[in-house]
Amino acid sequence: MADYKIKVNNNHGGKEFNSGFHFVGKVKPIKEKDKNTDNWEDIPFYSTEEDGKKKVFQFIVETALSNELKVKVTGKEKPYAYPYSRQHGKSAKVEWNKRFNKEGYPDNTYHLIEPEWDRIEKFKEIVEKDCWVEVKGKYIPYEFEAEDGKVIKGISRQISFINPINEEGKVIIDGEVKEIKVDKNTINYVCDFQSPDFIEVNRFNMQIGINTTYQDSETGDTKVNAVVLTNGVERSEPKDVEMMVYQKKVEQGISMADAFASLNTYDFIEVIGQDNNRATFAYVDVVEEIGTDDPFSQVDSREKVTRQERVTNGDKKGLEVISYVQSSLMRELLTEEELRKTVALTSNDPFNSVSNSDDPFSQTDKDPFSSSNSNKVDDPFA
Repeated sequence: MADYKIKVNNNHGGKEFNSGFHFVGKVKPIKEKDKNTDNWEDIPFYSTEEDGKKKVFQFIVETALSNELKVKVTGKEKPYAYPYSRQHGKSAKVEWNKRFNKEGYPDNTYHLIEPEWDRIEKFKEIVEKDCWVEVKGKYIPYEFEAEDGKVIKGISRQISFINPINEEGKVIIDGEVKEIKVDKNTINYVCDFQSPDFIEVNRFNMQIGINTTYQDSETGDTKVNAVVLTNGVERSEPKDVEMMVYQKKVEQGISMADAFASLNTYDFIEVIGQDNNRATFAYVDVVEEIGTDDPFSQVDSREKVTRQERVTNGDKKGLEVISYVQSSLMRELLTEEELRKTVALTSNDPFNSVSNSDDPFSQTDKDPFSSSNSNKVDDPFA
């Protein structure tokens, strides 16, 4: 896997996994319940905390009808800023109040990577209710203990970039109108969820280590209990992330859900998927009620067109794996020490007791994650 790279911390040598998202959609305010009136109130996109020392910018981006994803970024002033030089491959340290003074940079190859404190000011000029935007950022896994002692785990979506979308479905970046691209493929975007030409832009890439997997015996869906190694002071910190691989029929080989079910603790792979927080819909026939004495009640059914009505029939939440990055699969890449805070190993670890005859990867001459066995027809990113 010489052509595949994983970031390594320069100070302690720990691995750090990437996890980025790309959304396009309609802006909505986040709603919060008023404790006094029990009414749901809109939260302002921009606010401050800690006596103005912390800026907060947050909103919902609706990527498809009813798929509402909360995105957020916070920023504080810092003692220093760090302009970066791609040519030299390193950053320079400058005083915070002098970060815009390029004369203080080592040379003209250094450019300021805008801190969140400054980016938020630009975001305030772009985002307004019901406008359409492109949002890019990264996932931040978190966990905390609730009052009842239960550990709550999840992910927050941290904004890195926001670009406006015009009425023609084009993105405006630094004043230049451009086509929307997903994985280098141009998307003919339509700002209308009801349009038959609408294409949802909702994608994430995430490097993960495998803790455990579980495949439902009835549905064939596979739940992946993954670990993301994040930046830490003395070592990389492992954080838990859950995702689903839904069972789909394939023409050749085995399905993605079956392949992911075979992954073992300490394996590594980069996944591609979509972020779900949506209601699901179904269409039902509207029954026509006409009296028996009405002539239309006797019209041949083949001459009638039945009207259908859309109804909500459930919801779909969480990270859904759709594909993976070829050449990223690495067996037993991680160690017990790297997963120490998240993996409770036992002598009866089911992931270390799978015989070769039970391993789907041993049932074929080719790895089921290889491109020759993947169903590209069903892969929207192919």
